[in-house]
Amino acid sequence: MTAVTAAPVRVTGRSRWVAAPTTPARRGSARRDIPALDGIRAVAVLLVLADHGGLPGVSGGFLGVDVFFVLSGFLITSLLIDELGRTGRIDLRGFWIRRARRLLPALLVVVLGVVALRELFPPDAVTALREDAVAAFFWAANWAFVAQQTDYFAQGSPPSPLQHTWSLGVEEQYYLVWPLLIVAVVGILAYRRGAPSLRAVRFSVFGLAVAGAAASATAAVLLTSGPAGGAMANRVYFGTDTRVQALLIGAAAAALLVRDWSTVTMDTPIRPRWGRWLARVLSVVGVAGVAVLAHLATGTPDEYRSGLFTAAAVASVLVVATVALDQGGPVARLLACPPLVWLGTISYGVYLWHWPIFLLLNGERTGWSGWSLFAVRCAVTLAVAVASYWVLERPIRQWRPVTVPMLPLAVATAATAAVVTLTVVPVGGIASEDTGTGDSFDIASAAAVMPEIPIPVGDSARPEPGTRTVAVFGDSIAWTLMRYLPATPGLQFANYTTIGCGIARGGPYRTTGETLNQKPECETWPTRWAQRIGYDRPDVVLLMIGRWEMVDRLSGGKWTHIGEDGYDAYLRAELNRAFDVLSSTGARVVATTAPYNRRAERADGSLYPEDEPERADDWNDLLREVAKPRRNVTVLDLNEKMSPRGYYTTRTDGIRMRSDGVHPTPEAVEWLTPWLTEALTRP
Repeated sequence: MTAVTAAPVRVTGRSRWVAAPTTPARRGSARRDIPALDGIRAVAVLLVLADHGGLPGVSGGFLGVDVFFVLSGFLITSLLIDELGRTGRIDLRGFWIRRARRLLPALLVVVLGVVALRELFPPDAVTALREDAVAAFFWAANWAFVAQQTDYFAQGSPPSPLQHTWSLGVEEQYYLVWPLLIVAVVGILAYRRGAPSLRAVRFSVFGLAVAGAAASATAAVLLTSGPAGGAMANRVYFGTDTRVQALLIGAAAAALLVRDWSTVTMDTPIRPRWGRWLARVLSVVGVAGVAVLAHLATGTPDEYRSGLFTAAAVASVLVVATVALDQGGPVARLLACPPLVWLGTISYGVYLWHWPIFLLLNGERTGWSGWSLFAVRCAVTLAVAVASYWVLERPIRQWRPVTVPMLPLAVATAATAAVVTLTVVPVGGIASEDTGTGDSFDIASAAAVMPEIPIPVGDSARPEPGTRTVAVFGDSIAWTLMRYLPATPGLQFANYTTIGCGIARGGPYRTTGETLNQKPECETWPTRWAQRIGYDRPDVVLLMIGRWEMVDRLSGGKWTHIGEDGYDAYLRAELNRAFDVLSSTGARVVATTAPYNRRAERADGSLYPEDEPERADDWNDLLREVAKPRRNVTVLDLNEKMSPRGYYTTRTDGIRMRSDGVHPTPEAVEWLTPWLTEALTRP
């Protein structure tokens, strides 16, 4: 059986909104050649590119996806109703084959390409690559990211190179269910009334779409309401139930306004003159609404609670519906300009390829940022998308095999790709060795791996004769060093590091674009350090701090940072206090400089303030200044080993230095150990 046949449908007359065609309509298929709709696709993908490229003034560019959703809902519903009106049935199998033929081939190539090039992405970005790839193959990526508690707007951790496939999951789930619901509507109408009219079908589908959109919008509001609403923000962003409202708003407009695609051409404007002017005013209002939201939205839970996605969908549908029905209006003619139509034609490939390309062509690799980096990223994306369209997407869409069962072939192809991915990609990918974002480690997870060593008790903690004791204080960089430190004969280390804490106190502070509150344990370091030094009385103290001294911090009601006189004076006093405490029992103190870091990039390839080399230089100069008059304090330059070229480098002597741009890898710790132990054993 090749089709699901609905009950016979009576077509009782044309819609009064659309004039009769000037030429005989082609009855074999619905019309799709509306240039302005390709222009809308282009605008939508441009918003996404601008958002992911970090262009200023487009913080809400992620709403370009909602424009796509509205357009898809509008087109799919209008085509299904058109088919029902022309043939009296909906060929579900044919519909699903067309969707698979349109979307699956390029997706398979992109996902398999990411899998093949996985070592080029940051380790943190591919820790769940197996799961991400398999979910993408079966159109369930959005729910995989919900299960992983992925934060779409997180700025510190590198995102998955397949994160953008979440939207394809939402669309394909809609493509699977929505035609079935339309068939069910027709069946119910036929059971209750006999052969229904097309008008009855359209208004029933309209009511179903409106009810579904209202339920979806309500779910988004309810999930983000209440004290725990913020924790549900990413569930709302990725969830099919909360994002399908845009698709259903587009579907409702199609069911209400478009009856027969064969009547919609450049020569058939909306018949009533007042209706034509109303449509053109509404199209301008829609464009303005999309523009304002794209400029102002930031993706916060408060915006979801206030109906951001609903507002974006309503603004989008004002554009989509009006330009589809009145292609002679100014907005429609602007959207139909050739460059936009061309970009809209390849927009699917642009969307698929841009995200992994943007991640690969980052500021670290290219040395560029801002508009120059954005231009290079877009140029490469367009080149790859054009090749994908002409070599892969278009030929497969035009392929009409006689004997090949297309739907089983699509399922088998996705299943084969999933098996290949599961076979090739190891569990956990090539994950980084740290357990948190920046220095903000999850303390419980870290303690499960290597808890802070307590104050020694009893004779069992006493070192062997001739062994020098070293007490280590610092933040998560020091913690990571202790975690991977190999055997060091002649030295006994005691780990007194505190993850996420340096000597700077107060707050809140900013790191990787987020404002965070200081952890309570960071405030009490002088007391804790004095207690441990007094009891342990080590021979040598190793101090590794600097990361938390280089962040922006709120002090005296204003934001300040290293390099400003008042804050430098505060840090100078804290450093003197730290050296006084650590050397109070006569121990020699070895303090390491802060290495150059590159924890994360902004979307435009630029560095966050705490990773600027000038900040590291300012801190290291201050450290040397305070240490210089103290005979028992030595400064050890980590950049001499980890960044010998004077700037951040990923590899030195063929060894990967950092797992995440900040913390040393196990190989780097092993490589550094002889150099470090030599400094600790000097008389």
